[in-house]
Amino acid sequence: MKQFLLAIFFILLFCLFGFAQDDSKAKSETSNSQKTNSNSSPKESQVEGVVRLRVTFLASGEIGEIKVVSGLSNDLNEQAIAAARKIKFEPAKKNGVPYTVTKNVEYSFKLYTFKENDEELQKNAEITTMPLPKHPKDSNLSGKVKLTLTLFPNGNVEVSDVKSNLPKEFEENAREAASKIKFKPAIHKDGKEVAQTKEVEYEFKPQKD
Repeated sequence: MKQFLLAIFFILLFCLFGFAQDDSKAKSETSNSQKTNSNSSPKESQVEGVVRLRVTFLASGEIGEIKVVSGLSNDLNEQAIAAARKIKFEPAKKNGVPYTVTKNVEYSFKLYTFKENDEELQKNAEITTMPLPKHPKDSNLSGKVKLTLTLFPNGNVEVSDVKSNLPKEFEENAREAASKIKFKPAIHKDGKEVAQTKEVEYEFKPQKD
């Protein structure tokens, strides 16, 4: 998966279920992080928080099952899981014999997204394919649903806000259509792909027989 965060900070915490009684040590491998200049042009801190994973460290020295204990968006959860799978460690040992243990691992994220036409951007995200939502069956209602999206460089779309006076079914259909949007990511002035928020609007009209 592409690295898509402009500012991301990983912190691995193994102290919760530490190898206190073991003679082994856990080693982590994370991607390089980049700090964002807080005095740069306006951005919005879209997500800031911790993804907590339950990771199984196998006696073979490999990473086993990974479960999300508490997370953030799907994208950030996936990033945390991908990083956890790259952890390098020495298996826990008892009397010199390796054994499997399960431990909590935490990743702390701070994600910055850019608004439309931010001066830090070389180019805004460009939607190339925007599927139409399905009109709910047996409904003669018409109206609009406005969505606020976060478009990530890896092609994922997250819906962060929905505004509409239509029934929930319309909103759900709009969300489903938005999740299938294809786009070219926003480009930072340093040439890197970054996340950007964008508003889209769907108009529902009664279907003709």
